[in-house]
Formats: sequence, C-alpha cells, structure tokens
Amino acid sequence: MIRKKFSNKTSAWIIVFIVLATVVVPFGNTANVSAELEFNYAKALQYSMFMYDANMCGTGVDENSLYNWRSNCHVYDAELPLDSINTNMSESFIEKYRHILDPDGDGTVDVAGGFHDAGDHVKFGMPQVYSSATLAWGFYEFRDAFEATGQDEHMKTILRYFHDYYMKVTFLDENGDVIAHCYQVGDGDIDHKYWNAPEVDEMFRRGWFATPELPSTDCISGAAASLAANYMVFKDEDPEYAEENLKYAKALFKFAYEHDKEVNTDGPKGYYTSSKWEDDYVWAAAWLYLATGEDFYLEEAFKYYDYYAPSCWTHCWNDVWVGAACILAEINDLYDKDGQVLEDRYKEATNKSPYEEIDFWSQIAKLAEGWMTGRSVIITPGGYAFLNQWGSARYNTATQFAALVYDKHNHGGPSTYSEWARGQMHYLMGDNPLGLCYIVGYNENSVKFPHHRAASGLSKCEDPDPHRFVLYGALVGGPGANDEHIDKTCDYIYNEVTIDYNAAFVGACAGLYEFFGDPSMQVTPDFPPEEDLGGGDEDGGSGKYWVEAFATEIIQDGAYKATEVTIYVRSTARKPSKNVSVRYFFDATGMSSLEPNYIEMRTLYDQTAAETDYAAEFTGPHHYDGNIYYVEIKWEGFPVANSHKKFQFALGTYAWGNSWDPTDDWSYQNLKIEESNYEGVPEKTDYICVYDDGVLVGGIEPDGTTPGDGEPKKDLIYGDINGDGIIDSIDAAFLSRYVLEIVDGFPVPAEAADLNGDGDINSTDYMLLGRYLLEVINKFPVESK
Repeated sequence: MIRKKFSNKTSAWIIVFIVLATVVVPFGNTANVSAELEFNYAKALQYSMFMYDANMCGTGVDENSLYNWRSNCHVYDAELPLDSINTNMSESFIEKYRHILDPDGDGTVDVAGGFHDAGDHVKFGMPQVYSSATLAWGFYEFRDAFEATGQDEHMKTILRYFHDYYMKVTFLDENGDVIAHCYQVGDGDIDHKYWNAPEVDEMFRRGWFATPELPSTDCISGAAASLAANYMVFKDEDPEYAEENLKYAKALFKFAYEHDKEVNTDGPKGYYTSSKWEDDYVWAAAWLYLATGEDFYLEEAFKYYDYYAPSCWTHCWNDVWVGAACILAEINDLYDKDGQVLEDRYKEATNKSPYEEIDFWSQIAKLAEGWMTGRSVIITPGGYAFLNQWGSARYNTATQFAALVYDKHNHGGPSTYSEWARGQMHYLMGDNPLGLCYIVGYNENSVKFPHHRAASGLSKCEDPDPHRFVLYGALVGGPGANDEHIDKTCDYIYNEVTIDYNAAFVGACAGLYEFFGDPSMQVTPDFPPEEDLGGGDEDGGSGKYWVEAFATEIIQDGAYKATEVTIYVRSTARKPSKNVSVRYFFDATGMSSLEPNYIEMRTLYDQTAAETDYAAEFTGPHHYDGNIYYVEIKWEGFPVANSHKKFQFALGTYAWGNSWDPTDDWSYQNLKIEESNYEGVPEKTDYICVYDDGVLVGGIEPDGTTPGDGEPKKDLIYGDINGDGIIDSIDAAFLSRYVLEIVDGFPVPAEAADLNGDGDINSTDYMLLGRYLLEVINKFPVESK
C-alpha cells in the first residue's frame, strides 16, 4: 500500500456568496405551485425524525438507521490513537489517566457513535448536545402525539443513540467523577474539503476532550442537560437505563461546577463559536432539579439565570435561555404554582429588588408576541417571521415550539400563540409566495437539493444533477427576508440542513398534532421506502461497480500519439470495497514494440494522492490475450468507489517512428471524447472494467466476460507452467514432460508455455525457459511482440 502525506488542498465545495437581490421573488408569485397544499402534522412529525437516521455515525448505523442507503461509517473513530496529536489532551494528562481512558491498553480510545452535524461529517459538540436535549424535551412535552402517530419507538431509538454515545465518551474515575469527556470528533477545516458519502471517508479525525485543563463548561453542561432530559423520558419505562443517564448527567454537572467556567474554543473554530456558558449551565441545572428535586441544582440555576434573556433571541444551539426559562417555569408550576417562594429565592440569589415582579413564563409570552408582531423579527411580505439568514426556518420552528409549550402549560390547549405557530408551519409547508415546501420530501413542491453529501450521491456540491436519495423530513435553511430562496445543492445558506435545524422542528410538529391533529392526518405507511441500491447483499456490501470516463486525444502531425483518460469509479454498494482496481484494455496491433521506451504510461492526476494518505498504483502493460494488453490502476486500502476521486492517465507512444492507434482498443470504444481533460464530463462506459480483489465486478472484458460469469481471467505469467506464481525448475520439468507427451495439459492456459509466441509448444519453448532460468535472457520473445 502506497501512502502519502495529507495534502491541504482548497475545498471544492466553498462557493461564492450569491447576492440576494438576484433571486428575490416578489410577493404573489405562485408559479411553482403544482399540487394542492397539504397540512398533515402526523406526516410532518413522522418525516421530521429521519434527518437523524441520515446523520447517524459509527459502528451502530446498520442496526439503528431506518435508511437502507446508510451504513456504518467512520468506524476508525473506535480506535482513535491516544496521544496529543490525535487528541487535544496533553501527554502528561494522558499518562496520568491512561488506565481510565485506555483500560485495555491498546493505545486507543473508542469515540465511535453519535451524529454528524449536517451535510458534513464532523461531530460538533454544541449543536449535538443541543439537538439531543431539544429532541428529548419535545418528546417529554408532547409524548402523546408521538404515541398516537406511532412514532414513539423511532424517537426512542434516536434518543438512545445520542445518549449511549455521550455516556460512552464520558470517562469516570473510581469515584464516579469525570476525568474527560469527548465533545467533538473531526476537524471542520479538513472535513469540508470533501464531498462524498460518510461510508467512504478516510480523512484524519481528531478527538477533542473536555478536561480540567480545558473545561469547556458549555459543552459539558449541554451534555448534562441532555442526559437529564433523557432520564425524564425513560424513567418510568426503563428505570435502570434512566438511572444510568442520570448518573452521568450529575457527574458532568459536578465537573462543570467544580472547574473553571469557560466557553469551548478548542475544536469548533469558527464553525460553532459559543458566546457564553451560563445558559447551558442553567439549562442543565434546571433539568437536573426537575429530575432529582435536589435543591443544589435549583440554587445553581437561580445564581446564573438571566431573566430577561429568553425574549431577546430564541431557542438554538448557542442560546438555550428559552429552554431554561420553560423548565424553570414548569418547576415553579410543579412546586409553587400559586406562591412566590421560588420567585423570591431567585430575586435573592441575583440581588434583585424585592419589589421586582418575576413571572418565569412571562418571558416566553414576550418572545411569542415579539415574533407575532414583528417587534423582534422581520415579517416578510408573505407573512413569515424571519430572524436571521443562517437557518431562518430553524429559528422560526424553535419559536413555534416554545409557543406551543407555553400554551400547554398556561392554557391547556391552543391560544393565539399556537394559532400563530400553525400559520408559520403552513408557510413552511408551502403556503407562501413561492409555493415551495421547505421540508424535503414532504410533497412534490418540496425543495429538491439539500446541502447534504450522503443523500446527494454527487461528486461535488456544485453538480446540478438530481440527488440519488431523498433526505425525507430535513428542514432546510429556509426563505430569506423577502420570501426568496435558492434551491441548489451548493447553497449552504438557503439549503443547509443540520441536526440542530430539525431538533425543535420535531417538537413543533408534535405540538401541532397534539393541539390540531384530526383523523384525516395519517402517517405514510411502510416508510421510508426501500431504495434500490442496484443489487448486492442485504447489508449493501457488494452492489454494482462501473466506471465513468472520458478521453482526450493527443495528435501530432496528423497522427495519434496518446490517449489521455479521466476515470471515476462508481458503485451502488453502501460500503464499497477497499480492494478495487480498474483495467483499461488496448490492442498492440500495429505497434512496433511494447518496450518501455516505445510505450509511455503517465499518471496525469491522482486525486486520492492529493487529498488523502493513499495513492493509486498505476502498472502495466499486462498481457491479456493475443495482442490485447491492459494497464491497471489499484487503490489498495482505499474505498475509491463513490469517493469521487479522479484519476487521469496518458497511454500512448512518443517514440519517433512508433505508432499509436486507439481506435482498435477495447476500452476506447464508445468512450466519450472531449477537447479538454480539465472540463470534460464523464459518462458511464462498460469497456473499462472494475475488479474487487481481482474479481470482475463491473464492465465487459474483451472476451465477453461479465461479472458473475465465473472466475476472472488471471494475469498470465509466461513460463509459470504450474501456476504457482514463480518461474523455476519445477516449471521446466512440467514443460519437459509435456514436450515428451508424458502429460497432455497444464494447470494454466497453454499460452503460458508458448514462449516464442509462434502458436506451438515444443522444444524451442523448453530451450527458452532453460535460458531464462540460467539468466541468459531476462524475458521471453512472446513478451516483446
């Protein structure tokens, strides 16, 4: 296997920002409306959870994801080397706690699992813990809606997958105290250089850990909040599992309480810049008090709670004041609904005036009213409440969810707040000037091109082609301030999809069904549909393979001199093989020689070598049959199929007086010819063959062999009469017995014994084999023909 140092090439997916004014669609333009509007909250709830099936990571995807096009990925996260290069922990810290971090002593730490952040494949800490906590909160508030629509088991699978991961990557000492917690795996700068399915990723993925040296209070607190909320979900039906969640939640909060408090800056870089830790800390403390009733947690929550903050933004990964306010208000309702005990305790903890009026729910009402009236947001011409261009729909649905939670606890049902939420959801479902649904796959007017690698099946995000898979239920970034939108895969503003975008959206769908659902609203049966992966075994491990290619012709003085070929290897397999090779067949008829100085093979570009630790091996010419030869490209150890890695090579002759005619080459037939190898567009060809560990799995060989026709034609070694891969005296003895008619055949094709290529096997061939073994000659005459 050939390895090369990792190369920091410029990302292919970064695009120039598109000026909004060029795509503004005026109010009233409904030209895209082609189907009757559907406002089905049961269906929306069902679909909304599948963003998480699409973004599962690790060794449990096969078992837990309901998508048959997703599979285990980044399995090497399970063996993250335990050192200061592959993690952010110091060598001294690692040595001190190696017995805890690496109890089996293999020098690695297991951080496999969790969820990819978005269309990329980093497991970022803050959006991940926000997403899981908000999903658990939505299930806690509107569990009846999940159960009534039959979606409760799906949600519980997702919640377990999140929280099993958090417990796995939280390392406790013998006293149950947190030593370290892994909050991020993968580097955004590295990850964003690629556009391919997660199953074929081989990129370097560093692990970031919160430790006493790097406390990351916000990430630690967010994980504690999520685990405590998950305890509330499972405490009645699975108390043992719930208690395990609570144990880790308490340990993580204790860590946050005892160590320096600071925001996380090590790992997320500019992708998720956390602005404060206090909201996450209060969010965790509130959930822990709700779970345990232990006064310590309420004291900590009151100490840092910012009473007026919830109405200033809305619930999101970088600001959970809204969520904290709701849980504190619920606690107040539970323990002191008609009194002032908790309000007075809060005023005392924060040195507020005893005369200041405190009503924990009031800031949620203020939030809803600000969004309804436009006091806090922009109201678009189409009536949509717009807060920010980066994920406007996630902010909108988060406020919907908060309004529904408020009505549940203050009105026992819908009020004008919930009616507002309903109208906003209808806008997102298609009741808008564009007639566009911002929920992928919800109806035929849904956006079609979410910014998501795994679902797209494309080689780059700039590719305008249809996506291979439908990312059902994903909430895209949403419309702009003038109701405009750009439905392109490459647009990571309007069409971004992330796990945090869907988190509150799930809760909003559940709340709307609970308040407004009726018997006409039904889920889609037998969902999601099975995707045709084009064959292969049940786990998608085999599938079909093919090559997409084009060529450019090098012509000098009116004659062919070389063929430059660009290839991509494709597959329907979910887990493409790491032993793939490709063979390009050509005919040597008319060439004066195949000697190295008469035929030239050049590697023009190897994208695998440029962007990964691997490189292609380009070899040949290898003899196939008669005058047919082939060159072979191997990617040992690298899953090149579907990696969208390009390989370009030149094959021909630059020797004076030697000829090159590609028109009689097997692999040249029907090959698309382009003027430029930089701008050419590849097309599928059946005449460039794909092999998996030497077995033909794609294409048609020159003798007509296709995949499944039996054993592939093996590389022929002239002089290897017994087929053991070695030319020695045993082969000479075998050939002698054949010439003397003691035996009448060989274990290999008889062609291997015709060493002078005259079509006969006789004493001349025996003499040539003897000269080869005596090192008088170093190749046989047939190999020069």
